[in-house]
Amino acid sequence: MQLFQSTTIIDHASVNHFIEQYARQDNWHEIDKTSGNLGYGWIHYALIRILKPERVLCIGSRYGFIPAICALACRDNKKGIVDFVDANYDQNDPEHNTKLGGKHDTHWGGVGFWTPEHVKNHFHKFKLNEHIRMTVATSRDFHRMNPTQTWQYIHLDGDHSYQGIKTDVCRFFPKLTSGGMLTLHDIRTKHAGGLTYGVWQLWREMKAGKQYNCIELPGSFGLGLTQK
Repeated sequence: MQLFQSTTIIDHASVNHFIEQYARQDNWHEIDKTSGNLGYGWIHYALIRILKPERVLCIGSRYGFIPAICALACRDNKKGIVDFVDANYDQNDPEHNTKLGGKHDTHWGGVGFWTPEHVKNHFHKFKLNEHIRMTVATSRDFHRMNPTQTWQYIHLDGDHSYQGIKTDVCRFFPKLTSGGMLTLHDIRTKHAGGLTYGVWQLWREMKAGKQYNCIELPGSFGLGLTQK
């Protein structure tokens, strides 16, 4: 299934099927089914088409929307692999809440979607399987499992606490190759869905410092980009 056609450029029906498959009823990325708008998805798609990365890393996604967008761009580039990592925590699961020290409401908005069946079949519909590799693990464990891997594009949307996102940036920014892009979701969000976020605080610090060249996109949740 293709999102782009030679006659109308964008096939709205395919875009809507894509949203239904990978975003469900969520709208965390400024998407709009009525106008066939992928929201922030267009940004990720365009950057990956231009940068043509060999390896992309996506940390966290409820139903795989941004990882799927990144894999779609890799598919259309005819090159590139997306490493998609999600801990499969469910914010409403008492067992997961216990594992997180009773602090799930500060940083995790997961829905426990990533069963083995979903991992196997979820990305098949748009023929993305060859360009995406799913790992059910925390970002900490994934980092330990891949000590020497580097990426040309990294998207962070996992642990939304201040300390959590700061730790992920400290873990993975050194793994970003020169000229590569790091993107952070929810840079404007302080509270949403009963959850408390801290990404905005880290993003403010990144903008104030000299290490990062920051670009901020508007929207209810916000998307931050920095190039190494």
